[in-house]
Amino acid sequence: MFTIRSAQVADAIFMRDLQQRAFAEEARRCGTREIPPLLEDLPAIVRDVEHQIALVAARDGTVIGCVRAVRGEEAFTVRALVVHPTCQGQGIGSTLMKALEAAIPAPARIELTTNTAMEGNVPFYERHGYRVTEVSTPIPGITLAHMSKYIDIAGIV
Repeated sequence: MFTIRSAQVADAIFMRDLQQRAFAEEARRCGTREIPPLLEDLPAIVRDVEHQIALVAARDGTVIGCVRAVRGEEAFTVRALVVHPTCQGQGIGSTLMKALEAAIPAPARIELTTNTAMEGNVPFYERHGYRVTEVSTPIPGITLAHMSKYIDIAGIV
């Protein structure tokens, strides 16, 4: 079993470490570490924990997953939904996404970007109601799917 809770500043170091582990395979597949979650520094994660929506999944006091939503002018942006590699496939990512969406005040558009090199990412988000709105190749070897969905007061549209 695991629990979902709001992240605390003390969790930020564990969130960053988990992010580094989770995105290492993506970097290997793409042949570059120039991936935003791998470049993000600890102070940026701390700022999100303090001022944005940040959740962690914990098991026996250990952070095994996390996700953040950053409020922009027109939408919330999901940042770094990550689950420890040994804990994937246990519903942790889905539970974190549902909790994150429930924490975002409606009405709102939620956006995210995911690397298509990780074959399961786009289908995962599609199962949660996200749709691809654009595909881009910011640098050779990296193809990103930009996805979004809208939630209204009655629920997800």
